[in-house]
Amino acid sequence: MLSFLPMRSSPFRIVLSIAALLASAAVTAGPITWAREKLGLKPEAPKAGVVTAQPGAITLLLDQPTRLPVDATAPEAELPRGRSYFRRVELSKPVDEALIRVRVIAQDSAASKGRTVFKPLLYLLDDEGNVRETVAVDPLSIDIRPFQTTELVGCVKVKQLSRFLVATDEKDVGKAYESGARSSVKASSKGGFYYSTDPVKVKLPYAATGEVVLTVSAPSAKLCEPATAESGKDSGKKPDDKSASAG
Repeated sequence: MLSFLPMRSSPFRIVLSIAALLASAAVTAGPITWAREKLGLKPEAPKAGVVTAQPGAITLLLDQPTRLPVDATAPEAELPRGRSYFRRVELSKPVDEALIRVRVIAQDSAASKGRTVFKPLLYLLDDEGNVRETVAVDPLSIDIRPFQTTELVGCVKVKQLSRFLVATDEKDVGKAYESGARSSVKASSKGGFYYSTDPVKVKLPYAATGEVVLTVSAPSAKLCEPATAESGKDSGKKPDDKSASAG
C-alpha cells in the first residue's frame, strides 16, 4: 500500500516508495494498470507481436496476443467440468461484449512420438469470482502448413467480460481432435521456396496440459475466420501412436 510521507521526507525517499509499489504490482498482476492510473499515466498500449504471460494471474490488454502455458506449474482445481489445470485472466478494463480468439499450439508428447493439444474451455467469472458461464471454444479448425507449428484455431463471442479462467474439460482428456481430409497444397514460402503437400488427415490427442495464445478484442460483425476451412471433430476413442502423429 502507498503510504503518505511526512513533508520533511526527501524526494529520494518518495521515488523509492513509488518504485517499490511498481515492482510489487509487476510481480503479482502483470501489466500494472492500477498503478499507472493512480500515477496519472496513460494506459499501457498493446505491444507488437505475441507476448508470453508470466506465472500467476494475468492482466490482459485488449488486442494483445498473449501466450499462456497451461502446464503442471499452473494451479489445479475441481471446476464445474472436472479437475483441470487453469490460468486466471483479468482484463485491464471490463467490456460489455468481446471476441476471444484462441490459438492452440500443438506440443510434443513425452509419452509418444506424436503431438498433443489442449482443448480450451473458458469459465467466465462474476464480480465475486464465481463461475457464471462456461464457454467451449467450438468449432476448432486446424492450421497445418510447412515451416510452422501445427495449431488449432477458433473464437467465441461473449458478453460482460471482466475475468475468466482458461481450463479444459476433464472428460476430453484422452479423446482426440480429428481434422477433415485436407486437399494437397502447392505454394511458395516467404523465403521464395516452393513447397507442396499431399492430402492429409490429422488426429491429435487432447492432453491435460498445453499452450494457447489468446487475443481479446472488440466484437466484430463477422466471427473469426481460421487459416483453413477444415473444422475438426472430437473422437471418443483414444488414438494410437500412428494415427496421432502430426507435423
